[in-house]
This record gives sequence, C-alpha cells and structure tokens, in this order.
Amino acid sequence: DVGAKQLALLLQGRASAAFGVDIHPGATIGAGIFIDHASGVVIGEQAAVGDDCYILHGVTLGATGKVKHGRRHPHVGSGCTIGSGASVLGPISIGDGCTVGANAVVTKDLEAGATVIETGFMSNRVLKPRKR
Repeated sequence: DVGAKQLALLLQGRASAAFGVDIHPGATIGAGIFIDHASGVVIGEQAAVGDDCYILHGVTLGATGKVKHGRRHPHVGSGCTIGSGASVLGPISIGDGCTVGANAVVTKDLEAGATVIETGFMSNRVLKPRKR
C-alpha cells in the first residue's frame, strides 16, 4: 500500500529529526531488542536484527555499496551485543551471541559466539567463541 509506505517514511523522518535515531521502516527488528542511549543509531533498510540484542549509542548497521544475495545491509543474529560507535557494514551475517566491541568496524561474517574488538585504525581482532 503506497499510503502506508509514505506514512511510515514520514514517521521515520520525524523520529530521526527529533531523537537522532535513523531506523529505516523496512528494517527487520526482532523481539526484545534494547537500544541503550539510542542517539546516533542508524539501521539501514535491508538490515535485520535478531531477538534479544543489546545495541548502544552511535551504532551503524549500514551498506557499503556491495550487494550479495540481493541485500546490501547486515543481518545480526539473536542475543548479540554491539558496543557504542561500532559499524557493521555490508551484506554480512553476524552469528547468534556475537559481541562487537566499541568502535569496531566489521565488514566480514562472524561465526556464532565470536567477539570482535577494535585494535587500531581499521584494524580488528576476532576472538573465537569459547568452548563450553
């Protein structure tokens, strides 16, 4: 429905201006997601965020211009934590239970349970999941 789409875009634009948060109405957001101090959060149109995720301020789930399997934005699994200022970019998949540290820039898939920490300009370290 064209009218509903226009209304969704209008509401999104107003919310973005008022709160400094830009979540595209086409994004898929799971149940129980918590966006802490939401200012500066950007979630693109084709992004998907699983259930029970914790996202801090200044996070971007955005595109790089690359298209893979018909999508441009990342898919974040359930139970993930994304630290403040982190950027998760492109048509990648972040596995369930991953942690993305503050200011990390992630452009490659992460296996479930992995942790990414920022270690310098455009340099990340991926920590493998712990064996339980």
